[in-house]
Amino acid sequence: MAEAAAAKNLALETESYHAEHETPPEGVFAACVAEVAVDVSTGQLTVRQLDTIHDVATILNPVGHQGQIDGGIMQGVGYGLMEELVMEDGRVATANLGEYKVPNIQDIPPLKTTLVHSYEGASPFQSKEIGESAISQVAPAIANALYDAVGVRIKDLPITAEKVYRALKEAK
Repeated sequence: MAEAAAAKNLALETESYHAEHETPPEGVFAACVAEVAVDVSTGQLTVRQLDTIHDVATILNPVGHQGQIDGGIMQGVGYGLMEELVMEDGRVATANLGEYKVPNIQDIPPLKTTLVHSYEGASPFQSKEIGESAISQVAPAIANALYDAVGVRIKDLPITAEKVYRALKEAK
């Protein structure tokens, strides 16, 4: 029909309207379990595996959906272990983005994703967001795994080898 209208140089218009009369339940839930290894002589922490669980509804694009999960998890790894904007006397001391470390391909641990399906989403076709919800639980999971492994709790992110080493020395 659109081709026929275009062939005759006719204008083609459409109009639609959608009104939501009830607000669907909001909220997305996610959880993460981290497995880590810690070298107690240096404080070096290595993430061996991240298992994440995500509350999902209708998945519109499965490949893109998993990509959002994996990307969010790696942003959480960066936030938890390496991304640090150093401030000195109220000024940014990180000279350039070359000094601001972000995860690369070598930093990706094995990832296991579990999807828990519900049928109520606030977005079109009963879908739910996934990108940001994958980020927030990663750093706490890594911090808790560190505590379970060696008994020190780091509350100041990122969790660096220096911070772990100092905490281990103070704990002795």
